[in-house]
Amino acid sequence: MTRYLKLGLFLLTCTATIEGAVSEAAVKESTETCPAGPVANTTCRRLQVSCEGIKTIEVQIRITEPASNSTPRGTVVMGSGAGGNTFYGSSEAGQELVRSLTSMGFRTVDRAWQGGWTTHEGGLRKESCRYATLLTWIRMHLYSEGAFVATGNSGGSAEIGYALTTWQRGDILDLAVLTSGPPVARLDYACVKEASPQWSALCSTIIPRGVMECSSACILGTQNDVCKQVTPEPTMEQLLTDSVAHGEAVLRYSKTRVHFLFGAHDCGEPVPTGLTYATKITSEKEIEFVPGTPHALFSTPQGREAIRHAIDKGTAGKR
Repeated sequence: MTRYLKLGLFLLTCTATIEGAVSEAAVKESTETCPAGPVANTTCRRLQVSCEGIKTIEVQIRITEPASNSTPRGTVVMGSGAGGNTFYGSSEAGQELVRSLTSMGFRTVDRAWQGGWTTHEGGLRKESCRYATLLTWIRMHLYSEGAFVATGNSGGSAEIGYALTTWQRGDILDLAVLTSGPPVARLDYACVKEASPQWSALCSTIIPRGVMECSSACILGTQNDVCKQVTPEPTMEQLLTDSVAHGEAVLRYSKTRVHFLFGAHDCGEPVPTGLTYATKITSEKEIEFVPGTPHALFSTPQGREAIRHAIDKGTAGKR
């Protein structure tokens, strides 16, 4: 089995069982059909997801059932990057991971937001309510037994991060596998023209020596759309408040084990920025760097194996 550098495993023994509440009216299923995609044993459903103060948007979910000869192990919710308007399984690499997980006994739920979940309606933190609402609906309507898991790459990891730090979905998730991020963990660090002395110093030291195969950037710049969700010209205070690791962020999860995976050939800011969240979590977590792998972590065999292994290991005993 491929070996990865592992950092900081923290054990937490208590387990919470409180369910994250969601109104039945917050998610409505459409009678319209949608394409099931190329993976066998898959169905597709259309949902309308509503959150207070922002517009309702549609999400399609592709549900792939576990292999018939496998022992059921749980449900894995999968999230693509950027605004999440494509399926994780839209590429052959993503489909391969879906097949691998279903062969292990997991039901997979692959989401794609119509137009994306970021809509310039008060910030990413507010807009991430959509994913948290969807996550609880899946738990209530599709999950049946075993572990309840979420994994997402880049923007998909940001959705999971907000669900944990802001929306108390650590109450319903057994395992969260965040890959290549969250790149918006500290927007006040990343959304600038030039890194502050504080961030420059931290950025140069937060990544362990010898794990990266390229030099990571420290900033995203000011023009990226994620920097303008609150307002076209946000203040540093607004950017911090809109980050995954905001000032009121929940950083200890009594039920959820959190596993971070970063590509050793991810040369952008998501690695150092993502680590500003990963290193602050005080409950059970693990951080790994995957050799020969870029930002799209699932795009390489090593990346897919790392995700598969993290889910396999993180759900042991949850059957």
